[in-house]
Amino acid sequence: MTSYKTNKKWVYPQCALDMVTEGGCISSYPTYNKNIYINKQMKRNLTLLLLIGLTNQIFGQLNPIKDFNWDHDYIYPPGLNHFTLSWDEPESSADTLVGYNIYGGAELYKFQTTIGMICREYDSSGCDFFDFLSEGDYIKVTAVYNSSHDESIATDSVEFMGLMLGIEEMIENEKVEIYPNPTNGKFKIETDDIEKVVILSSSGQIIHEKMINSTIDLTNYSKGIYFIKLIRKSGINIEKILLE
Repeated sequence: MTSYKTNKKWVYPQCALDMVTEGGCISSYPTYNKNIYINKQMKRNLTLLLLIGLTNQIFGQLNPIKDFNWDHDYIYPPGLNHFTLSWDEPESSADTLVGYNIYGGAELYKFQTTIGMICREYDSSGCDFFDFLSEGDYIKVTAVYNSSHDESIATDSVEFMGLMLGIEEMIENEKVEIYPNPTNGKFKIETDDIEKVVILSSSGQIIHEKMINSTIDLTNYSKGIYFIKLIRKSGINIEKILLE
C-alpha cells in the first residue's frame, strides 16, 4: 500500500466498505482521520485556557478603591480646620491587597493599611496633612497590592482649596465697598488690586469663587450671613454680607 507524506495526520488503511477485498483495498488512498485532528485542537484550546487562567492569577486586576469622599469644615469655637477622608475597599481581586497610598498633588503623603483618615479634636493623627498640602493640590487615594506595592489607578480626586478662615479672623478695611448689603442675591465688590474673591458660608465652607472683581450672584443660596474672602496683592481681607 502506498504511503503519503502530508502536513496533516493521515492514516492507513481506511477503505470504504464496498472497496474491501481479501488483499485489502481495491484502490488505496489517504484518508484524513478527523477524530485525531479534533482531539489535538481540543488539547491546544485547553492549554490556551489554562495559560490565560494562570496569567490572570499571576497578573490579576488591580481594582481601585470605591466611594472616595473628602469632607473639609471649620469648627468655631475653638477655631480649627477639620477633615474626614474616607473610602471603601476595592472589589476582590486575585492580587493581595496590602494597603493604600494617600497623595497630595503628585507627592505621596503616606502609605497606610487602614481605611480612612481624620483630623478632629478627638483624633488629630491626620492633621499634619494640612501642612503637607498646598492650595490647588488634588487629593487622591490608590489601592496597593502585593509585596511589590503595585498600585491601582485613582478613579476619583478632590481639589484642596486651602485652609478655611473663621469668623474671628475678619478684618475691617475702609477701602472695600460691597453693595447692596444686605442683598437679595446680587451684589458688587469695589476695591483695589483684587485678585480673587471667595465666598464662605457662616460655617466656613467655600461655596463660590471668582478670579476677578465683578458682580457676585448668590440668588440660589439660603438666606443668612456669608463671608467674603478678598485675596489682594496687599493681603487678605474678610468682609461680611447678609443675604435676605
